[in-house]
Amino acid sequence: MRPKFDTPITRLFGIEYPIIQGAMAWLSEAKLAAAVSNAGGLGVMGAAIMSVEEFEVHVKEAKSLTDRPLAVNFPLVLGEYEKHLEMVLSHGIRIIFVSAGSPKLLTPRIKQAGAICVHVVPNLKLAKKVAEAGVDALVLESYEAGGHVAQEGITALVNIPNVARQVTLPLIAAGGVVDGRGLAAALALGAHAVQMGTRFLATRECNAHLNYKRLLLKAEEGEAVVYGHRWHPGRALRSPAVERILAIEAENQAVDAVRKFIGRGRARKAAHDGNLEEGMFYAGAGAGLINDEPTVAELFDQMLSEYAEVVQQLGRSI
Repeated sequence: MRPKFDTPITRLFGIEYPIIQGAMAWLSEAKLAAAVSNAGGLGVMGAAIMSVEEFEVHVKEAKSLTDRPLAVNFPLVLGEYEKHLEMVLSHGIRIIFVSAGSPKLLTPRIKQAGAICVHVVPNLKLAKKVAEAGVDALVLESYEAGGHVAQEGITALVNIPNVARQVTLPLIAAGGVVDGRGLAAALALGAHAVQMGTRFLATRECNAHLNYKRLLLKAEEGEAVVYGHRWHPGRALRSPAVERILAIEAENQAVDAVRKFIGRGRARKAAHDGNLEEGMFYAGAGAGLINDEPTVAELFDQMLSEYAEVVQQLGRSI
């Protein structure tokens, strides 16, 4: 029998399990998000740099595939999302994740619409800042996460309890969680839910190119590396593009050399085209723990079973 949860996050979102699917650029489309929501978690569609019209296609499809809560994510560093916000609100989406930008930009309108505003932060300093802006919940993205990571390099073991002790908002832990053990650990550290991106990438419902999934499934310990230490750090699987960035940095070339080489569009080349030479295959530090591609429903079964087993073992050891 599956464990039952009652946390500030499950209550806030109206979901069964404290498992959130992280928004990944070009990888968080309708089928994946709907499957996660149908499994009892919260599916999150990533707007990336889609136009309003492009993103609306995914919103409509996801709404047709589930009647459970759904969310969207707007990465403010990539553009302006006021029109995107109005579009998703018109379709009944009432959970909005905002990342990589000021909480002052969209929070007032989200709250005015009676929707839930969730902001992604990497540390305590920014957690306090967005709490003051009136958001409803936080995603705390620690150094183990895939994609862009914070310069400070604060890992989850320190980050989660530090924020949990000093910020009273519902807290979602992100970075490095790929299984039931990670779920149990995050809740023990003070989080009220977990957000997973990399683990959901390796599911059958995810639209990631086959080359992306193969690269992830064969990844071993330490193969999701951090690059761009002097500019804008990010974590991705080793590939020719990442190896070139690491070489540029090892040669102590100017920061502009890294910025120029990365350019734009490498995430889509990986996600949609599977371009092993030019793509950036973002993944979290937990990549080496992933070795199968279940359906989302099967993944929930695995995680919840492992979570229950771990909690029972801990209970017996006391």
